[in-house]
Amino acid sequence: MLIEKKQLKDIANWMKVEYPAELPEVLQGIFFMDGNGLPDDCLTVQSAEWNADNLTLLLRVFDPVIWTFHSSMAGRMLLEFVKFSRFNYLFGFDATLQHGHITPIVFGWSLPQWLVDFSIDRDPSTPNGDIWNRTNSFFGRPPDSGYTLRRVADKDGNHTSAFQEMLSKVDSDCLIIAKE
Repeated sequence: MLIEKKQLKDIANWMKVEYPAELPEVLQGIFFMDGNGLPDDCLTVQSAEWNADNLTLLLRVFDPVIWTFHSSMAGRMLLEFVKFSRFNYLFGFDATLQHGHITPIVFGWSLPQWLVDFSIDRDPSTPNGDIWNRTNSFFGRPPDSGYTLRRVADKDGNHTSAFQEMLSKVDSDCLIIAKE
């Protein structure tokens, strides 16, 4: 897997999926992890495996051009861990796609909920899915303050109102796992 440096200002141009999954509208586009404490900024689930019957989404974080990492030593280390461990997230949603539980999968092993309990909730003020709230709990502790997922580009690459705010909060360069 190759690593490339990209510009986040151009993310809507290069973070395109050749064969996008048939996803519900609320999950389409590019999202910014606003307030995320880890060295990664943006993602798309456009190439994830969507199971409409079970309302699950398998996101292979190590797939090309779906996740951005900081252009720093910490970002590069996280990217290398993602590649090495073949890191995945399995999202399980409720029937309304308002709430979801996220199971991390590392080295092919699903981490148990008592160890990590990740959730995602669609903000009720944005029924179109422009804003999602993420929380994380470790070892049964109360959830942390988490971060906010903000859609910065729609499925067609059009910038949303959150795009300029995202650019004001991130470094211009990022790293991605590139297509070989």
